[in-house]
Order: sequence, then C-alpha cells, then structure tokens
Amino acid sequence: MVVDEAVAESLRGAERVRLAVFVASCTERMAQLFTGLRGVDPVRAEDVDLYLTTLEELWSLDLPDKAFSTRMEALQGFVELQPSEEELVDVGDIYAFYGVLCMRYAVLYRACGDVEDAVRCAHAALTALGQLDRNIPHSAFFEGEGEFQRRAMLVDTDTERSLLQLRDDDRAASRERLLAVNSRLQK
Repeated sequence: MVVDEAVAESLRGAERVRLAVFVASCTERMAQLFTGLRGVDPVRAEDVDLYLTTLEELWSLDLPDKAFSTRMEALQGFVELQPSEEELVDVGDIYAFYGVLCMRYAVLYRACGDVEDAVRCAHAALTALGQLDRNIPHSAFFEGEGEFQRRAMLVDTDTERSLLQLRDDDRAASRERLLAVNSRLQK
C-alpha cells in the first residue's frame, strides 16, 4: 500500500468530520493539476467549473452527504474517467487524470461514507506525486504529500483558522505541483 500505514489506520478510526477535511485537503492539493491543465481548453470550461464548485462543497463540512451523489454522476462524465483501451502517455493527461481521480474518491467518500474511499483518495495523490518524483530529478513531492496527509489528520477541525491555514497550505502545494508539471510539459 502506498498510503502510510499510520495514516491509513488513523483514517479507518476517524470521525466523519475529520475524514471530510482529509479528503477535501487531498483534493485541494491536486486541484490545480486538473484546473490548470484543463482550464486553458474552452471545451472543458464546464468541467473546470464543476470541479471548482465541487471542491468548495467538499470544504463545506455541514453539507449533507447525499448532496454529493449528483456530483458523482457528473464527475463520471469527465473524459479522464472514461474507459479507454489507450494508455495515458501525455504528461498533461496523466496529471489531469490524477486530479480527477482524487476528486472522484473524495466525492465518493462524502456520498457514501466508506472510509476506504478516503484511503483511495490519499493513494491517488501519492501515486501521482510518486510518478512526478520519478520524472523530475531531486524532487520530493511524494514525501511532501505524505507529510501533508499526516498533518491533515491532526488539524483542529473545530477551529476555522486551522482549517483556513490548512487550505492555504494545500493551495500553495497545488500551485507548486502545477508548476512542476508545466516545466515537464515544456521539455
């Protein structure tokens, strides 16, 4: 398993609010890999809008879980989640896929409450960043994601300031990841 065993065990024993914060946090760190790579294509504008709206909803911890069922159906229509016989080889396609996959598992967790979907969300992020590390010499994105995941499990979910700081840090990490992927695209 790619997910740190201690994180996976903590997820399996965590309350709903902590799990909701965790999947929102993972998705926030992966968000710009989708929005930044697909946002330049006008054909994908609706998908980017849906992604961003859903990301906001993931951070709405009081939003009823049933609200995510319709989001799941809409996400299933994304090109990245369509079955294909062709292997992904384009750098942009690969990381946009992981951005959507992470979102998919976050939404599944919120819709159904299955803790294993939260673990899968973490796994998708770690897999993407492990690949990024293999393609960018001397990078430590995988290790950094593991640290972000451990920290998300410890954040004070009752303090708005703590949650805002977590989200700000996640956004900064997401920008850094997009910059790294864009540098690969320019080679």
